[in-house]
Amino acid sequence: MKPKSSNVQNHNSFLQNKLTSKIYLQFEKIVKKNIGSKSFVACISGGPDSLALAACSKIYSEKNLIKVFYLIVDHNIRANSALEAKRVQKNLLKISAKAKILTIKRTISRSIQKNARDHRYKIISDFCKKNKINYMLTAHHLDDQIENFYIRLSRGSGLQGLSSMKIAEKNKEKITIVRPFLSSSKKTLIQIAKKIFTT
Repeated sequence: MKPKSSNVQNHNSFLQNKLTSKIYLQFEKIVKKNIGSKSFVACISGGPDSLALAACSKIYSEKNLIKVFYLIVDHNIRANSALEAKRVQKNLLKISAKAKILTIKRTISRSIQKNARDHRYKIISDFCKKNKINYMLTAHHLDDQIENFYIRLSRGSGLQGLSSMKIAEKNKEKITIVRPFLSSSKKTLIQIAKKIFTT
């Protein structure tokens, strides 16, 4: 992807757009309420939803003068996973976001999706604890919320089991996960990413 501009330090054009401004202001409201001026980790996968997360996190960090850690996890499952992680890392440099790649060393061969998620949260949580960070942001969005509901419904979950993902909650490692995009569709986040990056 090539950027429309070298970085997002000039917030005006981004925030003057009606769509991007609406999403950013929702993001800012949630992050201010749950994190405030404390440092946090932004979990970046390289998809358009996480690129939108990176862009909003970058603007928030500059407006509030706080440190954001951009983390990319190499699950070490596919042969080219390390190369893919480096491509995402390079992509984030276009918005002046220096990302760190965390590589999962353990082999993931069974229940790949679940175990990959568990290992991902564990390695990010370990980074947080090592660096005394209490918050991580993920790019979960409205489509994820809907999908999660129907998966639980298909498994016969009761009313409590059907409860939605929360905007903020602590994980097993006592790190607070904040999901600022839960009311935004993936389609909208793709549009947000395209305001910064083009294919």
